[in-house]
Amino acid sequence: MKQELNGVRLVAREYRRLSDPKGGTSIEDQGTDNAVAADENDWDLHSEPYIDDGVSASRYARKKRDDFEQLVADLQSGPTGRESRFGADILMLWESARGSRRVGEWVSFIELCEDKAVRIWVTTHERLYDPRNGRDRKALIDDANDSEYESYKTHKRVRRTTVLEARKGRPHGEAPYGLMPVYDPKTGKLITWVEDLKRSIVPRELFRLLEMGTSMNRIETVFRKRGYTNRSGKPFTHAHLRDMAERHSYAGLRVHNGTVYDGIWDGIVPATRFWNVQRLLFAPGRATYTGGGARYELTAGLRCGQCGNLTRVDNSKGRKPGYKCRTGCLTIQKEPVDGLLIGRAGELGVLLEYLARDDIYDVLRAPASSDAAVQELQAALAKARAERDEMRNAKGATLAEVLLLANSLQAKEEEVASLEERERALTIPSSVLSIIRPRADVWTSWQRAPIAARRSTVRLLFTPRYLGTPYVIPSPRTGPNQPVLERIVWRKPDVVVAAEAAATHQLRPE
Repeated sequence: MKQELNGVRLVAREYRRLSDPKGGTSIEDQGTDNAVAADENDWDLHSEPYIDDGVSASRYARKKRDDFEQLVADLQSGPTGRESRFGADILMLWESARGSRRVGEWVSFIELCEDKAVRIWVTTHERLYDPRNGRDRKALIDDANDSEYESYKTHKRVRRTTVLEARKGRPHGEAPYGLMPVYDPKTGKLITWVEDLKRSIVPRELFRLLEMGTSMNRIETVFRKRGYTNRSGKPFTHAHLRDMAERHSYAGLRVHNGTVYDGIWDGIVPATRFWNVQRLLFAPGRATYTGGGARYELTAGLRCGQCGNLTRVDNSKGRKPGYKCRTGCLTIQKEPVDGLLIGRAGELGVLLEYLARDDIYDVLRAPASSDAAVQELQAALAKARAERDEMRNAKGATLAEVLLLANSLQAKEEEVASLEERERALTIPSSVLSIIRPRADVWTSWQRAPIAARRSTVRLLFTPRYLGTPYVIPSPRTGPNQPVLERIVWRKPDVVVAAEAAATHQLRPE
């Protein structure tokens, strides 16, 4: 049936979106179905569709939908859809969820379409909706409500599954160099990782040489002479080797949100060697390497409160250094943020005061490991502590007995301290060991630690398991000298802790 407006054929324009390229109706198939619908309704189809490929529309999305934003801007550019840059009377969606899975955003968009006299066609419904019609508006909003709830359930299910898989020690993501994946032939799902005999010599040799005290620069030269290359066929660089040396996977360990679990795959590097290497890598006296040019610790964990992206340091000429969102949303001066989170000499900030806690080893200790070496070590430690306590309570009847007991107690105290240090190396994340050494001043240790160690510590502690994640929010006022407390919030699941609480050091892990 021919449809016209004031004697002019109606024009339809598409918005196509696909969040997961591996599933759902493809961009091309959406276009085909929309073209058939336009032909059946006798509409002219605009030649330039809006397309967001591989971008989610849920509230949990991290990527921007560039074409959706362009669609909104085009609709706003004229009195009606036809007279604006949108240039059409009808917006075609393959399904209503392709527009938005966020109710607030979707309602605003429906109101915009109503204001611009643009109707919405949903191909899977085979129906044209008029935002000016109350029943049509309700139907569109109900769809958004359902879609948002489905997104929430999917998000919670994925997060829960990730945690459960980590606790089971199952591998995740791409297998690191030297390991290769094993898939279920029927389902195609990842089962485990196994040693890649053609490549495993590289990580094996890397850890062996590092444990011997060989410098990373020397190893880079040795590997180049031996002809070792990465997956791209290029020689390993300092940055590649550093990243490889910090991967728990090679010791058969799985890490999630700073917690270490035993993996279900066999490591190709002994666990004791792995932890020895971590102590060497993060030792205060070791030469610093920034790993790709990173020079600031807080950029590893400070995020933008608007888009969720990490920040970077802006050193633009003529301005004071500031933390700036990577997508340009907002900026905040660097110095007061550093003072709040790191502190100054004689005054610890939120992060360093947390590291200075008396119970920090207990706070950071990973759950009990089933690894035989850890269990054996913990048994020896328990026995040594019991013997030490017994010696502390013993009394000598003669001077000779007193001296003998004193010497024995000193030896036992040293044994306990040594066992405790070895236990920490196996049960506490390696990135913080060089900073929270026993009887060490946290401020001094932090300043002396390599930037890589500080950034790893920031990534670990600025997570829901520990401090939470600090977000920079827009300033609530204009003008200079805006208090940093008003622009930093700490976020944990279902909790937002104001920066003022953090500044008074009331923030503690759950």
